[in-house]
Amino acid sequence: MRLRVGLWLAMALAIVRPAHGQFEAPLLSKVFPNLVNPGGKSLAMGGAFVALADDATAAFANPAGLPALGSWELGMSGKNFLFKPKLSTDNFLENPAGTLTPQGSYLSEPTGGATELEYASLVIPIVENLTFAAYRAVNLRYRLDASDLVGGNYRAFYVNRGGASSLSFDEQGGVDLGSEVYGASLGARLSKVLSIGGGVTLSRLRYDLTGGSAGGGHLVIANADNGSRTNDPSAPRIDATVSASVASGTKAGWIAGFKLDLAEAPRLSVGGVYRKSPRFDVGYSVSAVYPAYGTRVSFSCGVDDPSVPGSGASACGSFKVPDDWSIGLSISPLHQLTVVAEVQRVLYSQFNDGYVPLFTYTACPEAAGAGCTAGQAVRAISKGSSDDGTVPRLGAEYTLEFSSGTQLSLRGGWYREPAHGTKISFYPQANRQPASGTPVVLVNPPFSQAFATSFDGGQAESHGSFGVGLVLGRFLAVDVAADLAKTSRQLVVSAFLRL
Repeated sequence: MRLRVGLWLAMALAIVRPAHGQFEAPLLSKVFPNLVNPGGKSLAMGGAFVALADDATAAFANPAGLPALGSWELGMSGKNFLFKPKLSTDNFLENPAGTLTPQGSYLSEPTGGATELEYASLVIPIVENLTFAAYRAVNLRYRLDASDLVGGNYRAFYVNRGGASSLSFDEQGGVDLGSEVYGASLGARLSKVLSIGGGVTLSRLRYDLTGGSAGGGHLVIANADNGSRTNDPSAPRIDATVSASVASGTKAGWIAGFKLDLAEAPRLSVGGVYRKSPRFDVGYSVSAVYPAYGTRVSFSCGVDDPSVPGSGASACGSFKVPDDWSIGLSISPLHQLTVVAEVQRVLYSQFNDGYVPLFTYTACPEAAGAGCTAGQAVRAISKGSSDDGTVPRLGAEYTLEFSSGTQLSLRGGWYREPAHGTKISFYPQANRQPASGTPVVLVNPPFSQAFATSFDGGQAESHGSFGVGLVLGRFLAVDVAADLAKTSRQLVVSAFLRL
């Protein structure tokens, strides 16, 4: 007889060392870090700024550009972020018993956002050809509240088993992530052609799993509801309240870059930079309730449950903004026109370097065939992954000069982000962790298919950007820019005062 679903027969915590990165949460799988350089000028030109690096944001974008500034400079930049992730839900019908038929997918597109002071800096020339800068930057921001979701809930998948019985996986609450960087950079011109630069960074992480729209904590719900929620062992429901805390404080990283000014006409430059971000220790706490039985199980990475591997550890996982490196070219074929191109490589795999599973799943594997029995069912744990990606960037600037010394620059750009969200596979369970080897496809219930829809890794996406820059008396520069894509929007206003 084909196995009737016994969903999540045990809640086996896998918050153990050396797990890293995200945990089993559909909303977190939609966090796509967009590592674009700060400032309105860079954003308007598609983020292709590493070879140009000619304003105060060079301290973060490429410190090798600092020596070209030549004067004291104060800078400030504000950014409005808008996020519109695509949240997909797979629906299935079980009829007859043991036969699950796809009923299509449902797509919701909630809208969240945040407004930040994304950059502030002070540039100080020390001596000729040697310039120092101190700055604050925001290099990762993502916010989605429960109030942005339909009913405050994201349903990853749903199985209608007939009558009042159903099978579903839900997440209630929101996500609030941010990385704040304080840095000091130094740039030096070594020759007419070569400039180099580097700096140290001190980063602080915000990592909050916010509660539902009706209050309470962040819930991950495994539900095999039989309608009455009586003591039916084939229909357990687990409400897991999950919280995360950053167990480490400020962490250090570094930046290193170069710039080659190869020709004065047509102003040809090549630049490159590498940015190394720190890894933060993150602790998780879980309080799971089985409503049908009135049973509660609570544990964390610390000492709540000595039977859980990793107890006694101050943190069970980690979180890291991905490292990235870029190389680019800037050329001015005309006096008024500058064209830039850049290739950025982002180690997105570090964003999901490892995985923290939450539930144990029991289901029939694909290899068992149509005659799967309870004895052939597999207990498995999910494991997440993300792919590194390459981001091509293009931009252009056309500048009009007036006799008063005022300059008006018109800018435009384009770049394409690769798909770099979280994907998951299921592996046989081994001591509360995914076993190594080949993943298993779970078909009854269709966990593999349902989670492939929710944890889909995202899609590649093109961004179009544009903006204007105004220089007044060569002392004050103001830049306004917009970056538009299907799942995000960024608006930036920057101002730089040269002293």
